[in-house]
Amino acid sequence: MGAAALASLRLFTSGGAAHGAVPKETTAADSLESVEKIAQEALDIQEVQNVWSLHCHMNARGQNREEIDAIWAQRQPDVAYIESDGMWIGLDAVKRGYCEWFEESLKERLKKIRRLYPKFEDDPKYAFVGWQKMTTNASPEIVIAGDGKTAKGAWESVGFITDSDMAMWVYQRYFVDFIKEDGAWKIWHANLLVNMNHDPEKSWADGNCELMNHKKPDYGAPRPAWSKTELRSQPYAKDKLSGILTQGCPRLPEPYYTFSETHSYGPDMLESWAGLDSKAKTARQ
Repeated sequence: MGAAALASLRLFTSGGAAHGAVPKETTAADSLESVEKIAQEALDIQEVQNVWSLHCHMNARGQNREEIDAIWAQRQPDVAYIESDGMWIGLDAVKRGYCEWFEESLKERLKKIRRLYPKFEDDPKYAFVGWQKMTTNASPEIVIAGDGKTAKGAWESVGFITDSDMAMWVYQRYFVDFIKEDGAWKIWHANLLVNMNHDPEKSWADGNCELMNHKKPDYGAPRPAWSKTELRSQPYAKDKLSGILTQGCPRLPEPYYTFSETHSYGPDMLESWAGLDSKAKTARQ
């Protein structure tokens, strides 16, 4: 496509502002560069969305280890997998908490399935009998850094988990940092924060409280110890602030140029907030 054709394009950012209108004093080369930047940002947003969607698909299929190898950052010392009340930091810790734990759980599930249904052979594929999981990516808010090296995303999710003896709705929020490695977007810091789980036959309020306090799902194997404990999202409770009202729940992505200018969703999230807030306070004075 020629420079004149590119310059005539009217592209839109995720914020809805039109771009591509070319002032008369702007050269064709300037116009081409401007349009290429807009096009690259649009492409990056779609690729980031695809990476997080692939996480949801692979997680639902029980492909945790394949997922870590395919779409998680491999060279970031602070790569992190984070849940509501703690986190694993570093690739080895993430693999222990996200992959090895799940694989051990499947071994225990297979034993349970064979006790319930003796017709099934001692074959790992039967560990998934009666098991199904789905999470969704809704209301995406994705921001690409001005330098194109990192990105941030936030999503809401409604899904479900079923087991041979349990079924529940799962409501979560995701806050994720992404980084480019070898030209490809990878998950850097992933927060999978549960708002509530509940039995389909009960109200979400009563059901969540019961699951959180008395009937937490048993996945068959104990979870490895957290690298760090830090409350990020209080699950729903009748007598507490919860979800996005929780003090410490991640902030939404905001435009930024380079990662040092924004907050982190990683293990240093609270520290990054404090630094940004201090700079903003100083600027106002």
